[in-house]
Amino acid sequence: MKPFIKLLSAVAVSSFIISCSTNSATSEQVHSELYSDPYSYLTPEAIVYASSISNLVSTFPKFRNDAVNREVTSLKNSLTDYLTSVRDFNQSSKSRSLNDFEKNYKKIQKLRKFMMKEDDEVLNRYMVKIKTNMNLLEATQSKNMETTSMSSN
Repeated sequence: MKPFIKLLSAVAVSSFIISCSTNSATSEQVHSELYSDPYSYLTPEAIVYASSISNLVSTFPKFRNDAVNREVTSLKNSLTDYLTSVRDFNQSSKSRSLNDFEKNYKKIQKLRKFMMKEDDEVLNRYMVKIKTNMNLLEATQSKNMETTSMSSN
């Protein structure tokens, strides 16, 4: 989560500095330093989706069911690995963490029948938001990959 917050704050600071700066050489230097960042290939949409996933991971509640809590911990670890692999543009790690995420997701879905109704509703909201943001992030990345490969032809 910290790297995404750092990137977003850096972009905001950069926009402010660039708009306020009277020295174009200084603003060009700041601008080039910001975009030599490992996130430079990510679209703003992808950063928003990744940040949302990161926020959901960090705010995930504890439940009364210990088995669900264990699976949620594993799910959070696979999501963290996924976000790291997206940031590092590591396709093999991303694929592995997506598979781990799917396994944890399925186990949690099976355990939901043993949960109290209120906990189940909270869990469902988190799971839907995570799944939606994962799908949107994946779609954004594949769209970005298609655009990149088309421009290189």
